[in-house]
Amino acid sequence: MIVYDFAEEFSKIPGPGREKIGPYSGELFREQVLKKWFNKNQEVEIDIDGVVMNFGPSFLSEAFGKMAKYIGSEEKFFNIIHVKNNSDKNKHFEDLLHKYVRRSL
Repeated sequence: MIVYDFAEEFSKIPGPGREKIGPYSGELFREQVLKKWFNKNQEVEIDIDGVVMNFGPSFLSEAFGKMAKYIGSEEKFFNIIHVKNNSDKNKHFEDLLHKYVRRSL
Protein backbone atom coordinates (compact mmCIF):
# COMPACT_ATOMS: atom_id res chain seq x y z
CA MET A 1 0.00 0.00 0.00
CA ILE A 2 1.25 3.46 -0.85
CA VAL A 3 0.67 6.59 1.23
CA TYR A 4 -0.59 9.61 -0.70
CA ASP A 5 -0.04 13.01 0.92
CA PHE A 6 -2.85 14.97 -0.70
CA ALA A 7 -1.43 18.40 0.16
CA GLU A 8 2.05 17.64 -1.16
CA GLU A 9 1.08 15.60 -4.21
CA PHE A 10 -2.11 17.35 -5.36
CA SER A 11 -3.03 20.55 -3.52
CA LYS A 12 -3.26 22.11 -0.06
CA ILE A 13 -6.51 23.70 -1.21
CA PRO A 14 -8.97 21.33 -2.92
CA GLY A 15 -10.74 23.05 -5.77
CA PRO A 16 -14.25 22.87 -7.22
CA GLY A 17 -15.91 19.83 -8.67
CA ARG A 18 -15.35 20.50 -12.36
CA GLU A 19 -12.10 21.39 -14.06
CA LYS A 20 -13.68 24.18 -16.14
CA ILE A 21 -14.66 26.00 -12.93
CA GLY A 22 -11.21 26.12 -11.37
CA PRO A 23 -7.87 24.48 -10.59
CA TYR A 24 -7.29 21.36 -8.48
CA SER A 25 -10.78 20.08 -9.20
CA GLY A 26 -12.38 16.84 -8.16
CA GLU A 27 -12.68 15.95 -11.83
CA LEU A 28 -8.92 16.37 -12.31
CA PHE A 29 -8.17 14.32 -9.19
CA ARG A 30 -10.47 11.51 -10.37
CA GLU A 31 -9.06 11.44 -13.89
CA GLN A 32 -5.36 11.82 -13.09
CA VAL A 33 -5.03 10.16 -9.69
CA LEU A 34 -7.94 7.92 -8.68
CA LYS A 35 -8.31 6.15 -12.02
CA LYS A 36 -4.60 5.33 -12.04
CA TRP A 37 -4.90 3.57 -8.67
CA PHE A 38 -8.01 1.67 -9.66
CA ASN A 39 -6.59 0.64 -13.03
CA LYS A 40 -3.51 -0.76 -11.30
CA ASN A 41 -5.56 -2.20 -8.42
CA GLN A 42 -3.16 -0.25 -6.17
CA GLU A 43 -4.22 0.16 -2.56
CA VAL A 44 -3.59 3.65 -1.28
CA GLU A 45 -3.82 5.39 2.05
CA ILE A 46 -4.75 9.06 1.68
CA ASP A 47 -3.43 11.55 4.23
CA ILE A 48 -5.05 15.00 4.21
CA ASP A 49 -3.37 16.47 7.29
CA GLY A 50 -1.59 19.15 5.24
CA VAL A 51 -4.76 20.33 3.51
CA VAL A 52 -5.62 23.83 4.74
CA MET A 53 -9.20 24.15 3.47
CA ASN A 54 -12.13 21.78 3.71
CA PHE A 55 -13.16 19.56 0.82
CA GLY A 56 -16.30 20.97 -0.73
CA PRO A 57 -19.27 18.80 -1.61
CA SER A 58 -18.70 19.30 -5.34
CA PHE A 59 -15.09 18.07 -5.09
CA LEU A 60 -16.09 15.00 -3.06
CA SER A 61 -18.98 14.15 -5.36
CA GLU A 62 -17.04 14.66 -8.58
CA ALA A 63 -13.89 12.81 -7.47
CA PHE A 64 -14.95 10.07 -5.10
CA GLY A 65 -18.67 9.75 -5.81
CA LYS A 66 -18.23 9.43 -9.57
CA MET A 67 -15.30 7.04 -9.14
CA ALA A 68 -17.40 4.83 -6.88
CA LYS A 69 -20.22 4.90 -9.43
CA TYR A 70 -17.74 3.87 -12.13
CA ILE A 71 -16.45 1.03 -9.93
CA GLY A 72 -20.00 0.05 -9.01
CA SER A 73 -19.35 -1.19 -5.48
CA GLU A 74 -18.66 0.41 -2.12
CA GLU A 75 -16.68 -2.67 -1.10
CA LYS A 76 -14.44 -2.53 -4.18
CA PHE A 77 -13.94 1.20 -3.72
CA PHE A 78 -12.79 0.85 -0.11
CA ASN A 79 -10.58 -2.13 -0.94
CA ILE A 80 -8.45 0.38 -2.85
CA ILE A 81 -9.00 3.67 -1.00
CA HIS A 82 -8.08 3.96 2.67
CA VAL A 83 -7.70 7.05 4.83
CA LYS A 84 -4.73 7.47 7.15
CA ASN A 85 -6.08 7.19 10.68
CA ASN A 86 -3.82 9.63 12.49
CA SER A 87 -6.01 12.66 13.20
CA ASP A 88 -9.55 13.93 13.70
CA LYS A 89 -9.24 15.70 10.35
CA ASN A 90 -8.56 12.42 8.55
CA LYS A 91 -11.37 10.68 10.45
CA HIS A 92 -13.85 13.37 9.38
CA PHE A 93 -12.62 13.05 5.78
CA GLU A 94 -13.15 9.28 5.92
CA ASP A 95 -16.73 9.80 7.13
CA LEU A 96 -17.35 12.20 4.23
CA LEU A 97 -15.93 9.69 1.73
CA HIS A 98 -18.32 7.00 2.94
CA LYS A 99 -21.22 9.46 2.68
CA TYR A 100 -20.44 10.49 -0.91
CA VAL A 101 -19.66 6.96 -2.06
CA ARG A 102 -22.97 5.66 -0.68
CA ARG A 103 -24.88 8.55 -2.27
CA SER A 104 -23.48 7.80 -5.68
CA LEU A 105 -24.34 4.10 -5.73
